[in-house]
Amino acid sequence: TARGYATTMGDLVRRALDDSGSAATDILIGRLGGAGGVQMCLTRLGLDGLRIDRDERHLQTEILGLEWRPEYVDPKLLDQAIEAVPRGRRAAAWRAYQGDLRDTSTPRAMARLLDRLAAGKLLSESSTAHLLNVLGQTVTFPDRLKAGLAPGWTIGHKTGTSGSWDGVTAATNDVGVLHAPDGGAVAVAVFVADSRASMAERAAVMAKVSAAAVEAYRASPRRTAYRIRSAVP
Repeated sequence: TARGYATTMGDLVRRALDDSGSAATDILIGRLGGAGGVQMCLTRLGLDGLRIDRDERHLQTEILGLEWRPEYVDPKLLDQAIEAVPRGRRAAAWRAYQGDLRDTSTPRAMARLLDRLAAGKLLSESSTAHLLNVLGQTVTFPDRLKAGLAPGWTIGHKTGTSGSWDGVTAATNDVGVLHAPDGGAVAVAVFVADSRASMAERAAVMAKVSAAAVEAYRASPRRTAYRIRSAVP
């Protein structure tokens, strides 16, 4: 029998961001007209350098050398299918993933998106405040951007880490908005690609970037104070 549960768009956004929930992400993408619909929205907003070509289920299975099948919603069946993929095909799929321009962003494009979000130029005031509030609840990888903050600073961010193959991790990311004590905001995006460094070493690089951003903000005579309204009732 079919089973399900009631949810809200707000809960799906929280699950997609704070929990890195692929299912929640795919539901949201579907409600927005699929990957093509999301891309049209980004293009309309002038957010060049960002590509959304597939939903999570197709992207993640293709990386593994598989084609998405509905039965893969069962984790056991998906794990069995992954185990059955020949090593050569896994390796070829991984190499293709490393060079694939689909579903990618440049760091500059991501930082520009976050900057416009924090400035209230993408969403309504209430939606902007809500999304920044959700990003502020992220608890994953506190040793990345968050670790470089000075006292009084806070961050709303989204971390991401790809799988690894033969000791190489294709993507280790942390992107977000640093909030200064004076109400200013700094958008930061750090992408570490194809790294053999340890997870701790990659995190330390990100922490250094956010620390440098804080120092640059303090030294800048042209600070940006967005004064985002709190989303907490």
